[in-house]
Amino acid sequence: MERDKEQLLQEMLQPEGTPAESRALITRAAAEPPVVELMRELQRYIPADAGDELSDFFRFALLGVSVGFRERNLSPRDQAHLAIIPPLLDDIRSVYDRLHELGTAYDREEFRFRAYDYGIHKAYYLDWQLYLSKELY
Repeated sequence: MERDKEQLLQEMLQPEGTPAESRALITRAAAEPPVVELMRELQRYIPADAGDELSDFFRFALLGVSVGFRERNLSPRDQAHLAIIPPLLDDIRSVYDRLHELGTAYDREEFRFRAYDYGIHKAYYLDWQLYLSKELY
């Protein structure tokens, strides 16, 4: 089942804490040359009106998408693949705005990790929608 922004919001409202090994995993992934190249291409999707904090969360979501694209062999040049980027960023913005509306304190590191993880899930779900589900059925 696809993760949606409501699930992401619930995870932010009831954080488990980002384990150190997850932080290390993200750091390693961000340094891999194929991921760095994908990130260069995807950075253009970050809206100019996003502040520093929201832009940071967008970058982590795009990093997750980059990792997911690499792991699932999805091309960042295919428009069918890139179609997930605007809704992904809308979801991140929606959760960010909702947390502020609620006046809920949140841990920036936790939000980064959740945005990263959300991006990976979106890429994996895209692969399922476009390819794997058709192969299996």
